[in-house]
Amino acid sequence: MNSKYKKLVIAITGAAFIAGGLSPVFPHALAAIKWEKKLPQTQAAATPIAEEETPAAITDPLQETEDNEQIMNTEAVITESNDAVRRVVISSIGKQTAVAPIEQVIADKLQQEVERGNQQWLLDPVAVVKNNAGKYGFDAKRDSFTLISQAANSPSKTGKAYVLVGHSTAFYIVELVQPASSSHNKIWHIISIKEATVNQPQKPNKPDVGPGVEGLDYDRVIKWQQAVDAGRELWRLNPMEVAKNEGKNYGFSNKDQFTIIRKLNSSPLSRHGQIDVEVIHNDKKYTMILVKPFGGNDAIWTTYKVTGTVIKPGTPVITEKVLYSTDKYKNWQWFLPQYPQGTGVAAMYSYDLQAKSIKLQQVPQTVIDKLQNVDLTNKVALVAYLGGTSSSNNIGIEKVTVKGSDLTVTVKTRSPRIDAPMTMDYVNPSDYVLIDRKLFETTGDMNVTFIDQNKKVLGNMKISL
Repeated sequence: MNSKYKKLVIAITGAAFIAGGLSPVFPHALAAIKWEKKLPQTQAAATPIAEEETPAAITDPLQETEDNEQIMNTEAVITESNDAVRRVVISSIGKQTAVAPIEQVIADKLQQEVERGNQQWLLDPVAVVKNNAGKYGFDAKRDSFTLISQAANSPSKTGKAYVLVGHSTAFYIVELVQPASSSHNKIWHIISIKEATVNQPQKPNKPDVGPGVEGLDYDRVIKWQQAVDAGRELWRLNPMEVAKNEGKNYGFSNKDQFTIIRKLNSSPLSRHGQIDVEVIHNDKKYTMILVKPFGGNDAIWTTYKVTGTVIKPGTPVITEKVLYSTDKYKNWQWFLPQYPQGTGVAAMYSYDLQAKSIKLQQVPQTVIDKLQNVDLTNKVALVAYLGGTSSSNNIGIEKVTVKGSDLTVTVKTRSPRIDAPMTMDYVNPSDYVLIDRKLFETTGDMNVTFIDQNKKVLGNMKISL
């Protein structure tokens, strides 16, 4: 596997939209945020909007402790203004430097604006911090902004997110909530800022792979990553596409509703990242837990497990799917007592890799020549052929089906009746069908069986790409 996918570095740049000069639709919304205390003047900072000091919001000490523990020891990779990337670990949470009570009336108006299609940056916690950077003494262009976690807050049913801000040599944890409810289309609001201490991780900042995600089949995961390295399976880089594609293994479909409800830069389960996706299927809620097996912006995502489903997590819904079918051979029959010597089947996926294969060397050259102009970059050719025989005989592939990791190729053969005349020549009749290579790469070990119209097995093989 390409070594760049073994790097721990995860460049998190937050929202691509940086608009330090923008302000919300309602200017008085910002004026309503009252300060408890100003940030330390490590750089020239904006003047507080409100001169009067507002008492800190009343918080549950136990809940605050749990929240702090949630982000303590979190490993983050920050991208600074000069594009330098470095790893840090949040080692402690300090005193609160600012508090911003929610003005519900204003929050409701902002939510209405978003629902009208305006101020969409309010749906992104990182963008909210950047757009309000000046109010809190931050610099939207020079400081670093990294999403630490984003999740639904179970007790209150609202969303909660934490953004780590690197301001000069100091760091701060910005806490945000969704005043309405936890949903992808609800606005975010800053409620507090606390000092934070970060340290360099104990391990050197160099490429590494482990520890990985316990319980994952890394033999299979590595092959998926290699497919992405080669420019295939690029949907594996998009968590939502991964949820929709891999969700089919759990009985979900594209008609179901998929919503990201939690994002973690690092978690006890997966240090390279975890995303939880809520799926509403048949009016019931399920959660798909996606993990990142390797570090790097172009590393893949995959499903770790599904909770709340009646199907055992990890157990695919096995149904037979027809990949290819034709009726042009439906009247074919074979009347001779046996097939010509040299009759066989093959699966071809790489001319170079299979050139020295004993089985492939047994395939008649005339059969191979028919495939010379076929591009196998994204395909696998399933081939059936007769040994040297009369052109009165023939062979064709009628149907290809797949069920789980078992692929069945149904072959039809034709010959004249025993007492019928036969053309006196010598040929190697053959037929082939091209199947999407992605099927083999995503399945892992695929058991391929060729059968004729009488269910006789002509050949079988195991393919692992």
